[in-house]
Amino acid sequence: MLLSEQIRVIFYSFIYGMFFLVTFNYYKKINKNKKILLFLDLIFMVSHVSLFYYLLYKINNGMLSIYIGIFFVFGCFFCQFLYFGDKKS
Repeated sequence: MLLSEQIRVIFYSFIYGMFFLVTFNYYKKINKNKKILLFLDLIFMVSHVSLFYYLLYKINNGMLSIYIGIFFVFGCFFCQFLYFGDKKS
C-alpha cells in the first residue's frame, strides 16, 4: 500500500471513530427510556461495521492493518475527551 493510501486510511479511521462515538451516544440517548432490544443493537453495529468496511474498501481495497483499529480507537477517545468529557456544560 502506498504512503498516501496509508495516510488516507489513518485519517479515515480516526474520523470514523469519532463519527461512531457520536452516533453511539445518540443511540444510547434514544434507547435510554426504552427497553434496549438486542435486535436493534445488532442492526446498529452491523450497519456501522458494513459502512466502515465499505468505505475502507473504496480507499484501499479492503486491506486491514493493525493501525486501522488503533486509530479508530484514538478517534473514539479523542471525541470522548473533546466533546463528551465535560459533563458540567
